[in-house]
Amino acid sequence: MLNQYGKNASALLLQKKSFFEENKMHVEKQRKIAQLYTAQPERKTCKNCDSLLDVQIDFTKDSIPYKACRTCSHLNGAHEDTTEFCQTVYAVDDEDYAQNYTPADRNEYEYRTASIYLPKAEFLFTALKSSGVDPHKNAYFDYGAGSGYFVSALLKLGLNNVSGSDVSKSQVDMANRLFPSPRLTCHDINDNHESLATTKSQVVSMIGVLEHLQSPRKALQRLNENPHVEYIFISVPTFSLSVYLEMLDVNVFHRQLHGGHTHLYTEDSLSYMCSEFNFEVIGQWWFGTDLVDLYRQLHINLETNNVSSYIKKDFNKRFLTFLDSAQLELDKQKESSEVHMLLRKKNA
Repeated sequence: MLNQYGKNASALLLQKKSFFEENKMHVEKQRKIAQLYTAQPERKTCKNCDSLLDVQIDFTKDSIPYKACRTCSHLNGAHEDTTEFCQTVYAVDDEDYAQNYTPADRNEYEYRTASIYLPKAEFLFTALKSSGVDPHKNAYFDYGAGSGYFVSALLKLGLNNVSGSDVSKSQVDMANRLFPSPRLTCHDINDNHESLATTKSQVVSMIGVLEHLQSPRKALQRLNENPHVEYIFISVPTFSLSVYLEMLDVNVFHRQLHGGHTHLYTEDSLSYMCSEFNFEVIGQWWFGTDLVDLYRQLHINLETNNVSSYIKKDFNKRFLTFLDSAQLELDKQKESSEVHMLLRKKNA
C-alpha cells in the first residue's frame, strides 16, 4: 500500500485569502445554511453505517447539534440532509457564474488545477502504478466534478479517457468551454446515482463529494454493483483538531464542520465502510489544514482586537515558520482534517 503524508500549505493560503479577509460574510452564509439544516427532521441512523444513533447530543456548534456513532465512530449532524436541504445548498444554478468566466479567470483556473488538483491526480497515478496497474489503460469518471478541475488535472498527466458529471449546469457548461472538447455532463441530484451504476470506467473518483451526498451508502452500493468499476478514489474530510478549534469560537468561519458539511469521517468509520462494501485500501494520503485553521482563527482575533501592525507581522512570521512541519506531525498520526484514499474492489 502506498502511504503518503503532508502537503505544503502555501497554495492553500493564497487561494483561501477570502476566509481571512471576508470572515464575517462567510459566517453569515454559514448561519443561513445552519438555520435551514436545523429545521430538518432529526437524524435517526448513522450516515456511514446506518446504525441507530444514540439519543444523546455529543456537542452543539454554532446552533447545530452533532452525534458520534457508537458503532463506527462517524460524526453525524443530528438532522437529516433532506431533498429540500440538498437542493438548496448544492443544486441551485447560478447562470452568471458561467457567463462571467473571463479569459483572465482562465489563468486562475489553470493555477488552481496545477496547485490543488494536479498533486491529487499524481497521487492516484502513482498509487495505481505501485499496484502494478498501467494508469493509461484505464478509463476515468469523476463524479461530482464541479468545474472540472480534477478532470483537467488527469488530462495534464496524459490520461485521455477521462469524463465527469456534476449537478450544477453552470459549472459543467463553464468547464466544457475550457476543454478542447466537452468532458462533463450534468446529472440530476435525485437520480439515485444512476451514472455510478452505468459508467464503464474502471476508475471512479469522488473528490470532496462523498460527504455532500444525501445518500453516500447508495452511491457506494451502486459502485459495488457495477462490474466495470475496479477502483474508487475518494477525498473526504475527517473529524480532526479543526473541529475542536471551531468549538472555541463561533465568530470565526467554521470551514471543517458547518451547515454544508454536516458529517465527518474517522479512520474507524472509513475502515467500517471499506469492510461493509468489500473495498481494500491500496493508497492513502493524509494531510490537513488544521494548523491553517488555527492560524486563521488567531489572525482574525488579532485583527478584531486591533493589535498593532508590528504584532501582526511578528505573529505571521513566527507561525508560518512552523506551520507545515507542525501539520506534518498531525498528518503522520492520521489526525489531519482530510484523507485521500484509493480503494480497490476485492471482487474486481
